[in-house]
Amino acid sequence: MTAIADLPAPVANGPAVKPVETSRRGQVVLYANVSDGDQDQITSQLAIHAAARDWAIAATCIDVGPTPLPLRQRPGWREAARLLAIDTANGGADVLMARSAAQIADTDQDREELRHQLDEAHAFAVYLDDEPLAQVPPARREPFRVGAAVVDTTRSKVAKILAVNGECLVLSRPVGDPWDALVNWCRPATLGEALSLTAFQKTEVGEPPEDHP
Repeated sequence: MTAIADLPAPVANGPAVKPVETSRRGQVVLYANVSDGDQDQITSQLAIHAAARDWAIAATCIDVGPTPLPLRQRPGWREAARLLAIDTANGGADVLMARSAAQIADTDQDREELRHQLDEAHAFAVYLDDEPLAQVPPARREPFRVGAAVVDTTRSKVAKILAVNGECLVLSRPVGDPWDALVNWCRPATLGEALSLTAFQKTEVGEPPEDHP
């Protein structure tokens, strides 16, 4: 899956990398598990962030209720999972976007089920509230080149990385280990940064250097 913003890529830590051309936009499912009062606000925020990454919204799936239900008992989540399991050429989606991982899975069992569903669908998730676990001084952060990718070759997943002014930004990443370790080296890109930066994922990526997180 390739996501490309409309603006040119910046130059940082070396020459700019030309974005990969693509014939289609990423298809994203927006998911929210909220109370009645939060529904419109959260789904609007999700739509804005999806548009910033030039992703087409395949569907918006919502579960409403004060008490979170297990994943399998939520009609909104069942629809989101169904779309993620379908190829984009047949009306499915390859990206899941939510306010936070906890809105989807707040127990060990649900988190394991979520990881399994994303793995089976070859999809990845993006969370708006994804914050670093620890603040790492910029001087100690890995100096990724523009457009670098951290790859889990056994699961065919890629985390999009952009280096700006020597700082590593994460535009999107899958969930779970070893991806959670990325936030110790990078921080999530803000909406403004996502709007002004070009994000892309190469169709063919090799093994990451050994010193990458």
